[in-house]
Amino acid sequence: MAKEKFTFADLFAGIGGMRIAFERAGGECVLTCEINDNALKTYEYNFPPSKGHVTVKDVIKLQASDFPSKPGELGVIVAGFPCQPYSIAGLRKGLEDDRGGEIFTSLLRLLKTVKPKAFLLENVKGIKSHDGGATFKYMLEELASQGYHLKSETLNSKDHANIPQNRERVFIVGFRSPEAADRFSFPKPKPLTTTIHDCLEPGSVDAKYYYDDRYSVSEEIVKQVTKRDTVYQWRRQYVRENKSNACPTLTANMGSGGHNVPLVRDSKGVRKLTPRETANFQGFPSTFKLPAMAPSHLYHQFGNSVTVPLIERIAKQIASALDE
Repeated sequence: MAKEKFTFADLFAGIGGMRIAFERAGGECVLTCEINDNALKTYEYNFPPSKGHVTVKDVIKLQASDFPSKPGELGVIVAGFPCQPYSIAGLRKGLEDDRGGEIFTSLLRLLKTVKPKAFLLENVKGIKSHDGGATFKYMLEELASQGYHLKSETLNSKDHANIPQNRERVFIVGFRSPEAADRFSFPKPKPLTTTIHDCLEPGSVDAKYYYDDRYSVSEEIVKQVTKRDTVYQWRRQYVRENKSNACPTLTANMGSGGHNVPLVRDSKGVRKLTPRETANFQGFPSTFKLPAMAPSHLYHQFGNSVTVPLIERIAKQIASALDE
């Protein structure tokens, strides 16, 4: 952990998973950027706006002048940026019908003008193989051209955070100082000692989460979901059993349209995960508060979020590298 508190900006903040992790590593959040109103509601429910802290909605409109510090003073920019498959053409000039290119070019602009000492970017594993690897190669070249020394790695929540979720994500870390980059290393694998039962709520939950006659697929699901130590997945037309003793990757569309819904069997029957359980499978603390909103919004928010203990391990490595 850092000897002194460092500042960071939380871009594409979602509900604050990155913020929890970086605060645990000794950081102070000075700016939040999140465009989704429901996600921002959950974020501010847990992190009420404070004096001196800046909140901006759209990263494309975010300027260096919005930051409460001079260029070069900010410690870290963190950004779990949207994961749609970008084209190189879109990344170069921004897409008129898609924010993807504009988002990446906005990140480059902010690195150039804000000049944070370091940054952490997070995205889906598939970004490395998009367009035969050309997209990722282009991204790294452009990030490096802003004056940063880079390291990247693919890490899995179940292998690197002791969280029973099979979630692979690509992380890119950049430092302005080559010495800090040399000091940084990604966290090593650690044994998975937790199980899905550590993330499930004890006892039965609200009846609305169970499959019954309300659902046309109930009979098929109940027949195929047989084990109580496995998280299954309903994939629109069939049940997938996950044999890794971990929860499958939580997604933003779980629970919507009947696709990618994580399922478990308990003493009462077969049911969906509850929103609190999806928070647990992302490693959010039990003190994290869920606002009164539709479960579909909460599923979307936790599926879009990050595994907090994994980010915390990376954040502590970044803080240590900056602290020398």
